[in-house]
This record gives sequence, C-alpha cells and structure tokens, in this order.
Amino acid sequence: MIQCRGRCLEDPRKSLISLAFISAKRVLVYRFDRLPIEGFASGSLSGGPLEVITQSGSLHALEPSDIKAICFISESGKADLFTADPLFVRRPKLPGLWARFTFRDGEKLDGILPHNLLDWPEGGYFLIPPKASGMRQRVFVPRTAVTDAECRGVVGRPAARAGRKAAVVRPGEQLPMFDSQQ
Repeated sequence: MIQCRGRCLEDPRKSLISLAFISAKRVLVYRFDRLPIEGFASGSLSGGPLEVITQSGSLHALEPSDIKAICFISESGKADLFTADPLFVRRPKLPGLWARFTFRDGEKLDGILPHNLLDWPEGGYFLIPPKASGMRQRVFVPRTAVTDAECRGVVGRPAARAGRKAAVVRPGEQLPMFDSQQ
C-alpha cells in the first residue's frame, strides 16, 4: 500500500508534483550565486523550500527564487551543466519539443520537453539536457528562474509524409506470390 503523508484524498493532479519528492532523490542544485550543491533532496517543487542534505551532513533549505536548475543525477562529478555543452550543436534526435531557456543571469540552456503539455508541472519544466549522462540525466527548471523560453523545433515521428504519394499498382503488374493467384 502506498501512503502519501495524509494527502490521499486530494485531487491527484495537484499532488503529482509533490509526489515526485516523497523519497529523497540525488540532485545537483544550481543557484544564482554560482554555488552548486550536491546532495539528496526532499520536499516539493511547488512552492515551499527545497531541503537538500549534502554528503557531509549539512542541511540546506533553498527558497524557490534562489534555485536556477535542479539536475537529477546518478553519479558524482563536475558540475558542468552551464559550462560544458549547454546548447545543442545540431538538431536533437530525441522526440519532444526542443526548447531554449534564457535565465535571469543571461545564461542559456537547451533541452527536450515532452510532447504532452499535461506532463509539464505548474512550477517549471522537466527537460533532458544536451549530452545527457550520469551527471545530467534530467533537469528541472523553475519558472521563476526563466526570463525567456523559445521553442526551437518539434522533434518526433512523422505520422505520414505529406509529400510522399502512395504507390498505385495496376492489375497485372504485381507478380503472383502464391499458386492460387495464377
């Protein structure tokens, strides 16, 4: 049985964001004062302070207005989201909306957003950054940190190509495949 800290009777669409952080997630939090914090986050992305406990044991309560981006990571390493390849060099291959975000300090970050707009939380955007790795698997960008968001393109599987015409086979041109067709 899954228990949700007393919020079981609420509208499930409102509690999806807070359900993302019921268990502690390993994160790297970028702040506007250029001091990234690596640790385990618990809390909610929908307004209240985000609590991050580092590996040294210190607890940081970060206000949403101080957070630039939250990287969900699986391994420790160098904090290079905004220094090493923040933009796509070519058109990405992952399906989704290719977006470029401009932050309050003027830095830019590209990412792939899901096609389904209902998957976007109210407090920000979940995106897949360029050259995703163990240090930068998924990124949450709060809406308060962004001054401009630009859709660079739509990447996905085409349902049907409009320019391609279906081949028309005339009777007698098709070779028989079975003995019963002769």
